[in-house]
Amino acid sequence: MSETYKDAKIVRTACPYHCSGNSCGVLAHVQGDNITKLEPAEFPDNRFRRVCLRGLSSLQLLNHPDRLKYPLKRVGNRGEGKWARVTWDEALDTIADNFKKIQEKHGPQAIAWVLGGPGGGTTKFGIYCRFAALTHGTRVSCWGYGDAAGPDAMLATFGTHFQGHDTRDSRNSKICILWGTNPAVTRPFQMRHFMRARESTGVKLVAIDPIFSHSAARCDQYIQIRPGTDSALALGMMQVIINNNLHDKDYLTKNTVGPLLVNTVTGQFLREKDLVSEGSDKYMVWDRVNAQPAPQDKPEVAPVLDHSCTLKGARYETAFHMLSELAAQYTPEKTSEITDIPSDVIRDLAIEYASNRPSSIYTNMGVQRTYHGDLSFRTILALAAVCGYYGVKGGGASLGAGPKTYVLNWGYFLKPEEWATYSRLPILNLYEALETGKPFPVKGVWFAFINFVNQSPNSNKIIKDVLPKADFIVDTDLFMNTTGQYSDMVLPVCTFLEHSDLVGGPFPYLQLQQRVVKPRYESKSDVNIINALAEKMGLKEYFHKSEEELVETFIDSKHPSLEGISMDNLKQGPYASKKFAEPFVAWTDQKFPTRTGRIEFYAEKLAPLGEALPVYKPPKEGRENPLVKKYPLVFVQRHSNFRTHSMYANVSWLLELNPEPLVEMNPVDARTRGINEGDMVLVYNDRGKAKLKARLNEGVKAGVVDIAQGWWFHQFGEGGFNCLTYEDRNPAQELVYEANSGFNDVLVEVEKVG
Repeated sequence: MSETYKDAKIVRTACPYHCSGNSCGVLAHVQGDNITKLEPAEFPDNRFRRVCLRGLSSLQLLNHPDRLKYPLKRVGNRGEGKWARVTWDEALDTIADNFKKIQEKHGPQAIAWVLGGPGGGTTKFGIYCRFAALTHGTRVSCWGYGDAAGPDAMLATFGTHFQGHDTRDSRNSKICILWGTNPAVTRPFQMRHFMRARESTGVKLVAIDPIFSHSAARCDQYIQIRPGTDSALALGMMQVIINNNLHDKDYLTKNTVGPLLVNTVTGQFLREKDLVSEGSDKYMVWDRVNAQPAPQDKPEVAPVLDHSCTLKGARYETAFHMLSELAAQYTPEKTSEITDIPSDVIRDLAIEYASNRPSSIYTNMGVQRTYHGDLSFRTILALAAVCGYYGVKGGGASLGAGPKTYVLNWGYFLKPEEWATYSRLPILNLYEALETGKPFPVKGVWFAFINFVNQSPNSNKIIKDVLPKADFIVDTDLFMNTTGQYSDMVLPVCTFLEHSDLVGGPFPYLQLQQRVVKPRYESKSDVNIINALAEKMGLKEYFHKSEEELVETFIDSKHPSLEGISMDNLKQGPYASKKFAEPFVAWTDQKFPTRTGRIEFYAEKLAPLGEALPVYKPPKEGRENPLVKKYPLVFVQRHSNFRTHSMYANVSWLLELNPEPLVEMNPVDARTRGINEGDMVLVYNDRGKAKLKARLNEGVKAGVVDIAQGWWFHQFGEGGFNCLTYEDRNPAQELVYEANSGFNDVLVEVEKVG
């Protein structure tokens, strides 16, 4: 260590700028009020001792010359860039006055709190929820910001959002499929587990992705798929598995809706009351012993898995019969035509996956960021069920960071008083609420740790049609970003190095994000901002706790998962419950919180929409769409290892390595358009455009172009990547939970300019 660092105080904290439950432990070396160095912190299990380039570069966020230093009030038109410096008192008085006027005129629901992902620790998120509840405001859910289709699928299938395997469990798999996910960039902790499993137990890693990603480069097999056709691939694998008698009939019979009888006309499960005048709501199966329908819960009943029959003039089939009939349509040859994957690769993958028991699937946001992303993930979940891979070590089909583990005291924040409650509005519904006042008008918006204009679909529409309908907009951020430009008041917030919070991850840890230095300039933490605003709006009695006091409130849940936790031991290092000493395996009890108590690969709720079974539906903007004649390329947005969404897009250390936005395209597509490496090009469709340089990359599937998401609009020659996308909502997703953004389901054309 150099002389400069010898006398430094060392503070343990955690970097929360991850957006995926994978906070890195960080040691900050401090001299006076200056941080001289950041490095990875120790863990009880030092497999977790790491920090990425973004985390280490956070030092530049702290001292960035463009950082917001004081509150700014708009004095020109929105987007014009004219601002006046105001005091915190002036800023908060202005906000309070405007919010009160909106509440009086349009009702309390008209104030919407839009809370994002990166940097959203528990106290930051919680304090806004508490304020929204106590003012009867609206909390905008950001799942639809690209992450809702997976939860939609899990709710439809399992009756709950997140319940997957801990990635440490991959060491127990024979084959591990990384399906539409790139953890080497987005979840490095998880990739480390996959690589260690490969080295220690010989698990075969398979990557399925339209782009030869960092993760694919480290796998044993790479399979390149056409974007948005994942459902077809999963169904094609099912066809091979069932045709070769490799499906787990016993598991399907005992633990899934496979043996439940379904009315082929109504799409509803057969219940006892449908056959007997005074019958119950019990679900019916075909009893092998008595050759007649019987309630599924009777122990003496022997359900038949694959059966069809006619009862009282109506045709019934078991759910498994319907699934197998659906899968039968997807021969390897037909599946190959849809996915562009060779039929022998599909056949071999299916047989390997089903024969090498147990095998696992890990997926994430890439698969679900299409218009029918819920169907993609539902089909993957069904594929694992067909093989009986739930509840066993080394099995499962898991989404994201795996299980949700610790039960915190959220009641203080979500339901602070019996009378306190907020309205919930999905983020894609915010467009309509602002534009048309449906389902209720939203006139005041507060954006916190989210670059809404930059990162949400159809940015042009947001700028031209959506935000102009808002009476007052507040943005809290480190910088004057794309969203701030269209706000009325911009407030400077702290970096994670300047305030305390409680953060989750890496699984199975909880960490204290401990304040390292005092807030720079006039910046404030979100907690202190809301505490001050509460006083202006007559709510001081409810908002008086400091950040650390709120952390203590969170961990005081009296739940067994937090046994032995305290602020003192969190300051010393991360907390992990003893129950997670071994890798977590979901559904070992085979108890599923669904209506049937079983895995519901058949969701009768979705029957009216033709999606009770996890069917394949072509991408909204794919080659089946007539628009393909005008816009023949599919645009996808990968994540970059130089940014977390739009965070770090202006950090000089990272800009040295990744200085500007690029559109990556296959050389075949480039040649037909006369495009060479480094040429300036225009990516466009009917919604908008993005002007940037081209990079030729054979790892990008022909017919696909990729712009790494997160670049700010001013970093493009014209437009921006989300000027190309759409905000259309999928009704099936809304019926289950909420609609998702189809960021990877967009048609464009690319042409050389200048």
